[in-house]
Order: sequence, then C-alpha cells, then structure tokens
Amino acid sequence: MKKNKGNLSHLRKEITRAQLALIISITLFLSAGGMIININSNNRDFNQTLGNTSELITRLYAFIKPMSSQDLAVYMDDTASSISNVDIISIVNKNNIRVYHTNHSLIGSIYSGTHPDFSNPSTNYFTEDSNGPSGPQRRTYSAIYDSLGNYDGFIMTIALKTSMRNVTKHTVLLFAVVTIVAIMIELVICTTISKKIKKEFLSFTEDFEGTKFLVDSMRANNHDFTNKLHVILGLIQIGEYEKAQSYIQNISIIQRETVSYVMQNIKNSSLAALLIGKIARASECNVKFQFRENSRYSEQDITIPSEALVTITGNLVDNALDSMNTSSSENKLLTVGIFTRPGQMLLTVQDTGHGIPDGFKDKIFENGFSTKGEGRGVGLYHTSQLVKSLGGEIFVESQIGMGVCFTVILKK
Repeated sequence: MKKNKGNLSHLRKEITRAQLALIISITLFLSAGGMIININSNNRDFNQTLGNTSELITRLYAFIKPMSSQDLAVYMDDTASSISNVDIISIVNKNNIRVYHTNHSLIGSIYSGTHPDFSNPSTNYFTEDSNGPSGPQRRTYSAIYDSLGNYDGFIMTIALKTSMRNVTKHTVLLFAVVTIVAIMIELVICTTISKKIKKEFLSFTEDFEGTKFLVDSMRANNHDFTNKLHVILGLIQIGEYEKAQSYIQNISIIQRETVSYVMQNIKNSSLAALLIGKIARASECNVKFQFRENSRYSEQDITIPSEALVTITGNLVDNALDSMNTSSSENKLLTVGIFTRPGQMLLTVQDTGHGIPDGFKDKIFENGFSTKGEGRGVGLYHTSQLVKSLGGEIFVESQIGMGVCFTVILKK
C-alpha cells in the first residue's frame, strides 16, 4: 500500500509540476508574442505618424510660405507641439536652405545631407533610417511642389531612435509587469487547485486503504469461516446435531456482536476494517480477541492520518498474535483498548504471551532487534518512529510468562 501511495503521490506532484510548467510556458509565450506584435505595431505607428505629419505640413506650406521667418517659426512650433511621436520637423526650400527647423539655431542654415530625388513627382514620399545632427533617427521626406508642379523643396519629419527605444522599453516593461502579475495569479490558483487535489487525493487513498483492509478482513473472515464449516461438518458427521446447532448459533452471535461493536464505536473506516480483519485472524490463531470496556474512537475528538492509525495498531496487534502463536498457554487472550477525548487518543494492546525479558525491554524498539530470528525487528521500530513523528509516546510493560502490554498516547 505504501508503494502504491508513494506512486500516486509522485504522480500527483508530477501532474502539478506539469500543470504549472504548462501555464507559465503558455503565459510567457503569449506575453512574448503580444510584446513582439505591440513593438511592430509601434513601429508602424511611428511610420504612419511621420508620414501623416509630413503630408499635413506639405499641404500647409502653400499657406505659410508667405509668412515671415519669425511668424512661420511660431506657427510651426505650435503645430509641432500638438503632434506626438515626432521629435523634429524641418522645412527645406529648393535651394537646400532650412526655412524652419525645430531647433531654431538651424533655421537659415544650409542642409548638406542627402535626400531622395524629387524631380519625379511619383517619388514625393520616402521613409528611411539614417543619422543626423541629433543622432540615429527615422526620417520621412515629402516633396513640395508649387502650383505649376515645379519642385519647391521638401519637408522632413523625424523620430529619434532614442524616443523609439523609450517606447519599446515602456512596452517591454509593461508586458513584463503584466506577465509577472499573471504568473503570480496563476501560482496562487495552481496552489489552491493543488491543495484541493491533495485533499481529494488523501481522501481517496484513505478510502482505498480502508477498502484494502476491508478486503483483507473479508479474506481472513473467509478463512475463519471455512474452519468453522469444517467443525460443523465434523459434528454432523459424528452425529452431534445439537452441538452443531449450538455451535452455529454461538458463532453467529459472536460474529454479529463483534462487527456491530466495531462499526458503532470505531468511527474510522480504515481502522474499523483493520480491527475486523485482526479479530478474524485472532480466531484462526485460537486467540480470544476482546475490547476494553468503553473502547471508542471518534474523529471529532482527534484527527490522525488513517495510515498512521492502521500502521500503529496493526503492528502492535500482529506482534501480540505472533507472541501468543508460539506460546503453549491455553489462555490466549488479546485485549485492545482504544479511547479518545478532545485532543488525545490512548491505545493499549495487551497479550498473554511469553513476555519480554528485563534485559530486552530497552532494545525492542531498536531497528532490527528481534528474539524471533533474522529478518525481523522492523515492525516495533517503525511503530515507535511513527508515534514519535506524530508527537506521541509509546510505553511497554511486561512480565515473563504473563504477557506484554503496549501503550500509545497521541495528542494534537
């Protein structure tokens, strides 16, 4: 069962990891894709803005050309301030003299840079990446023609690469923040789902564990029932019909009362199934099994993992049965007491076996120590380690020839 539970636990963890990796991968992929699309969209927006601005100023130039240099500068400054994503606007006449520039110190200076050939009206619009006095930039050129179609200069609208990079950085930062927030939200959701899966998983394993022990109990009861059938058959064959009838009635009453007692007083399906199975096994070993008076277990008093309850109780009962199985005593009695109250549980398992010699009492909980031969001595060691891991205590009392009593106290 532990191996199966370990495999299921490992599977649950793998599913959780795969789910988390998938969610984060998809988030990063979508975020990266959205960021690339947004950056490309920003580039197109820059090109579109530069082109629209250049076209606008080209149309305005026919009206502002007669203005004085000072008035034209004031008008263009006001126009430029209302346009975003355009850092520099320059108007160059057909003599390559700057009649306007965002940097007023360049107004009236000669433009010595390159520009497209606008002699053919079909090439009156052009965009390129270049270098200028202000550094790397993206330029859009637009030709100016007079009313007769003659070349009269050109407009240059510029977006500095530093401005473009700032927009890109802002976009990347925005997507990074959104991605981190999304991943954090996904982690919270994944953790919540994982806890729910774990809760359902534990419930499933406990139910599965209870079913397993119930099956074991049914097998033990089946073997015990077969033995009883042999007794009944023998009594019938020798003609002891009244004894056979009395025997059948007696075992029926005992079986019914035992199962009824366990189901009414042990409110944990795994532990109840285990005890029913151990009662059947005790019967096979000719050991009388009895509960201490008022024995009861309530999950409302204390919550202990079913696997721990089954392991501790099962190991102590098996140890007691093994002890009495090698005993020649006719009075073989196994007494189990289970008591709970809010926050505490007391478990006692007492047998009438050989007892433990005084020199061995301090060693019985050591790993590998056993008086029953090699390959034994593991059950009590694991039981004591499990009790300690739950913050509990385990004690042993023994008298040679009288038997052993183990006591376990657990608190929560």
